[in-house]
Amino acid sequence: MDNQVRGMRMQLRKTGPAASRSWRRSLVSAAAAVAVGATTAATAATGATAAAPARATSHAKFTIALVPGLTTDPFYITMQNGAEAEAKKLGVNLTWQGGATFSPSTQLPVVNSLLAKHPSALLIAPTDVKALQAPIARFRAAGIPVISVDTTITDTSLLVSRITSNNFQGGEAAAQTIARLAHGKGDVAVINVNPGISTTDARQAGFLAAIKKYPNMKVVATEYDNDSPTTAESQAKNLILAHPDLVGIFGTNLYSAEGAGQGVVASGKKGKVFVAGYDAEPAEVKLLKQGVIDILVVQQPAVEGRDGVLFAYDYLTGHKSAIPKSVLVPNVIATTATASDPSVAKYYYSSTLAK
Repeated sequence: MDNQVRGMRMQLRKTGPAASRSWRRSLVSAAAAVAVGATTAATAATGATAAAPARATSHAKFTIALVPGLTTDPFYITMQNGAEAEAKKLGVNLTWQGGATFSPSTQLPVVNSLLAKHPSALLIAPTDVKALQAPIARFRAAGIPVISVDTTITDTSLLVSRITSNNFQGGEAAAQTIARLAHGKGDVAVINVNPGISTTDARQAGFLAAIKKYPNMKVVATEYDNDSPTTAESQAKNLILAHPDLVGIFGTNLYSAEGAGQGVVASGKKGKVFVAGYDAEPAEVKLLKQGVIDILVVQQPAVEGRDGVLFAYDYLTGHKSAIPKSVLVPNVIATTATASDPSVAKYYYSSTLAK
C-alpha cells in the first residue's frame, strides 16, 4: 500500500471510529487505484507475487466471522448490516452466525464450531465476561485475531481491539435525564439483566454514580430480570407498591425497559414514574413515542460492526499499528419529545438484514 493510502488511513484514525463515510469511501477508492496501477504496492500489501488481480483475489479470500450476542435482536441485526456494508467495500467475505438467546450455553457451540473452519478473523459479542475467554484464547493460539464488539471479556489481552458504546456514560445520561424530568427529587430503581455482562454492568455503574450527585434522590433497589420483559414488568409493579416516592426506573436493556414501561402503565403511574431504557429497536421506539418509555439511550451498532470489519482488515493486511486497543462509540439520547426528530430517528435500529 503506497504512502497516499497509508496517509489517508492514519488520518481516518485521528478522526476517530465515527469518522465520516466519505473518508472511508476515499480510502477504499485509493486502495483500488493502487491495486490497478501499481503491482509493487499490491505485492507489499498482501505478499502476492502476481499483479493487481492477485491482490484482489487474496483479499476476497479473507473470511471474517461475526458472532453476535444473539441473532434475532435488531441491535445485532443493525450491527451485521454495518459490518456487511464495510466487508463489501473492502472486498472480504463476512459470515454471521450465533445463538437465538443471549447465553453462553447457546453461543459457545457456535464459537467452538467456527474454530474448526479457521476464519481469517473473529468478531464477537461475548455473552459472559469469563465463559468466553477459553474459546477466544484457542482462537488466538490458532493465530486468528479476535475483536470484541458490544460486550467484551475480562482478559482483554486476548483481544486485538474491543469496540463498544460508552456504556458508563450511557448510564450517567439515563440518570441525569430522569433527574431532570423529576426535578432532582425522589427514589429511583434499576432493573438489570444478569450480573456478569460487561455492557449492562457498566450502564448500571454509570447510573448509580450519577444519581449520587443529586442529594435529594436515592437508589432504593436493583433487580435482575434474566432478560425477561414479563419479569421486569412484575418487578416494576412491585417497586411502585413498595416505594411510594419512586420517580424513575432505569432498564439497562431492551427487555428491561419494555417490561418496566408496561409495569408503570399498568400501575397507573405513566408520567409520574419515568422509565429510561437502552437501545432503539422498533417496538421500543413505538413505546417511546407513546410515552410508555420516556428516555432511550441509543447506541450505534452499525458503527461497531463497520469498525470491527475495518480493524480486522487492518490486521490481516499488515497495518496492526493503525488499530486502537479500545474504542468507545458515543450514544444518542432520545426522549418522547424528540422521538420523531429526523436527527434522532436516523439512529434507530433495523429488524431486517440488508440484502
